[in-house]
Amino acid sequence: MQIEKVYFNSIDNLNLVGLLHTPGSKTETVVISVHGITSNCLKRRDDILARKLTEVGLSYFCFNNRGNSIINNYGKITDSKMHFYGSGAESIYDSYYDIKGAILEMQQLGYKKIILLGHSMGCTKIVYTYNQFIQNNETTILDIITGIILLSMVDIPTALKNMLGKDYKKIISYFQLLKKRGKGEKLVVLDENTPPVRPNSILEYAENNKKIDFAKFGNKNSAFKELNNVKVPLFMRWGNVNELIYQSPSEIVNLLNEKIKNDKKDISFINGANHNYTGKENELADEIEKFIRKYNLI
Repeated sequence: MQIEKVYFNSIDNLNLVGLLHTPGSKTETVVISVHGITSNCLKRRDDILARKLTEVGLSYFCFNNRGNSIINNYGKITDSKMHFYGSGAESIYDSYYDIKGAILEMQQLGYKKIILLGHSMGCTKIVYTYNQFIQNNETTILDIITGIILLSMVDIPTALKNMLGKDYKKIISYFQLLKKRGKGEKLVVLDENTPPVRPNSILEYAENNKKIDFAKFGNKNSAFKELNNVKVPLFMRWGNVNELIYQSPSEIVNLLNEKIKNDKKDISFINGANHNYTGKENELADEIEKFIRKYNLI
């Protein structure tokens, strides 16, 4: 396996960077890995997945999208101003620009088939972006996406309520007030124990979430429309130890196996795995390899 650093631009001209892992022989297929909130492309899980998938003949590209770390800044190629990004100032709706930019860069490098892989909030970014491709009738991109892998997808509004706990309503009301006063884009520190966040980002998860609130695991009546729009082979996994889900993994798996109509789905959980698959990375990699071979995605 060889590793190359790749610099590229999102389609709204943000400078991004990622690591491209390539096998010894030429391949037309690349897995694009999209990380979740506060994360990045330098993870043990990505290293293990890259090693396994390059061994079976695929390339693996993990990149830092604009939501990496807590607060970050990237230059735009159109100006020299400081732009704050990172999970504290992230909009999930901007993930479309990053993921499409990564796909176009991989196309420029000669790849003709794309498998999208997301972890945690990265799953939300992928499903949202995929549905935007459908809405925008971007068939040239949809035609080269051959598979989607979603690891530990979270129910965003439910997760936010649980993270904020008893202070949820108070914090949301405060952020609504800041937005009303024209300060929704400003970074705010609630106390010395919490990182800076942008009120509009939190309000996006809590209220302006119509296009990203599709992991409604607690709603047995949900049609899971956005997930059912995925027509390519679909792989979904969770752990069952310290996961960021609020139903049992078996309950979610049973629900989605009933609701998701994709006849090329593989939905389950890994016993003993946590949200990050710590210590279970190789087992996860083996299951992904089986999925890829079963549906001939190599």
